[in-house]
Amino acid sequence: MKMILERKDILLCEYPFSESGDTHTYGNIVKFKTEEGSITFIGLNTVSYYDEQVFALAHEIYHFSTETGMAYSSEREEDKETEKKADRFAAEFLLPADALKDMVIAVFGDTDLKDVPDSRLLRFVARLHCDWWLPYQSIINRLYEENHISKNQYDGLYNLDCRSEDGVYRKILRSTDNEISELLNTKTRTIGVSSRIIDTVINNYEDGFIEYEELLQTLTLLGKKPDDYGIQVAVEFDDDLEEMTGGEDTE
Repeated sequence: MKMILERKDILLCEYPFSESGDTHTYGNIVKFKTEEGSITFIGLNTVSYYDEQVFALAHEIYHFSTETGMAYSSEREEDKETEKKADRFAAEFLLPADALKDMVIAVFGDTDLKDVPDSRLLRFVARLHCDWWLPYQSIINRLYEENHISKNQYDGLYNLDCRSEDGVYRKILRSTDNEISELLNTKTRTIGVSSRIIDTVINNYEDGFIEYEELLQTLTLLGKKPDDYGIQVAVEFDDDLEEMTGGEDTE
């Protein structure tokens, strides 16, 4: 997914934003105009589960590709219909209808999924989850949208607690692929930006456009140090470094 962002010249900023009341922001896209053109950023909330982060990136790619959403409009509120389209795009992007149909045929043959017990469906969903990294409820949506399961099956499966460690689905998911199960259900809380942003900051320092203190402050915000990029700390800045890092050992 990050490779796709690079190809589209989108810069990624990752940060764990806390939830506020009943609201939760998964991601946002922001576009800035410059003299040379424009710069597009996607802000990703890494307090979300990892599979939700993957879905959020695909959602924002829809806004970028169609130039829709608040980043491309003077409206201050999200258009619900546009958001639904972005969600549908993300689901189709991550699990195309043809791929889903092929998987259904490969696993069930001519058997109608509407006659399949939930326990077997959950094992199938777990395999899709591990292979395609689409969130559980989005997979249930895809199965229903493509008419593979009935409304009754959809209602029962969609409302299942898919995150509980002791729940039936997590047990099935861990048995399918424990490593991927843990990854998809992890709130990574990553703090970072696209490597191109860091490269630009470092180049600006090495070319004399910014001072060492500004380089240090920027990297510190990202949990990094100049030494991580082969830049040795100058002796005259040792006191400043100690003050900014709280006296921690920087070696």
